[in-house]
Amino acid sequence: MKNSIKNLLIALIAVPLFSISFTSCEDEDDEIETMIIEKTVEPERYNLTINIVNKANGNGVVLNTTDMPYINEAGQSFKITRLRYLISDIAFHKADGSCFTIDEYHFVDATNTTTFVFNPTTAVPEGEYTSISFNFGFDLEDNQTGIYADLNSASFGWPTPLGGGYHFMQLEGIYDSSGTERTFLTHMGTARNNTVTPTTFEDNHFEAKPVNSAITISGDRAFDIEMNVEEWYTNPYTWDFNVYPRMLMPRYDPQRKLNLNGPSVFTVNIP
Repeated sequence: MKNSIKNLLIALIAVPLFSISFTSCEDEDDEIETMIIEKTVEPERYNLTINIVNKANGNGVVLNTTDMPYINEAGQSFKITRLRYLISDIAFHKADGSCFTIDEYHFVDATNTTTFVFNPTTAVPEGEYTSISFNFGFDLEDNQTGIYADLNSASFGWPTPLGGGYHFMQLEGIYDSSGTERTFLTHMGTARNNTVTPTTFEDNHFEAKPVNSAITISGDRAFDIEMNVEEWYTNPYTWDFNVYPRMLMPRYDPQRKLNLNGPSVFTVNIP
C-alpha cells in the first residue's frame, strides 16, 4: 500500500501547474496519507485607459495663446508653444513590496490630442495596489539611440555628442523679460558633465511617485496622469528664464536641476 502511494506521489510531482500538500490520518488498519491537489490559478488581468492631462497654473495647457497666461515661481509670465515628452515603465506597487511593471512607453505631443490617451497593450493583474509610479523619459537600458521608429520620425533624438538616446522633454515658449518677449527652450535628456576629465554622461531620467495613487484593479480601469507645467520651474530650484532661457541641452547644471524639480510635476487622479 505505501509503495503504491509513493509511486503515485512521484507521478503527481511531475505534473505542471499544480501544487501538492499532504495531511495524515489513521485508519483502522493502516496509516493513510491523504493528498490534496490545488491548482495554481493566475489572477485575471484587465486593460487600462490612461488619460494624459497637461495643465499650467491649474488650467489646461493651450498652445500659442495671444497673451502670456501662465506664470512661474520667479514671477515671469509665459506662454507655451511646444510640449512633447516621454513616460515609460508604469509600475503598480503592492503593500508587500512587490510590483507589476508595464514595460512600454508613451510619447505625448500637445499638438496631437490622440496622444492624450494611452492604452497599454499589457493588461494588469487584478489586485489592490498602494501606489503607481512611472519613469519620466527612459532609463539607461531603454535610452538607446535610434531604436524607436516613432520617436525617430518625430525627430525626438538626443544628439550623440551629448550622450545620445532620446529627448525626455521639449517644453518651449515665450516669456516676458522686463517688457521684452524672449523665447525659452526647456529641453531635457542625458546630462553631459564636461567639468570632469574624461567627460561623463549621466542617466537623467527620474521616477515619478505621485502621492494618493492607490488603486484597486478588479476590472478595466481608467485614471489620469497630470503634468503641472509650472512645477518644472520650482521646488527645489526656482527657475529664472533669464538665467536658463535656451541652449540647455549641453549644460550639466540645468539638466540636473530639471531632474530634481521633476518629481513634483506629476499627479495621478483616480476616479
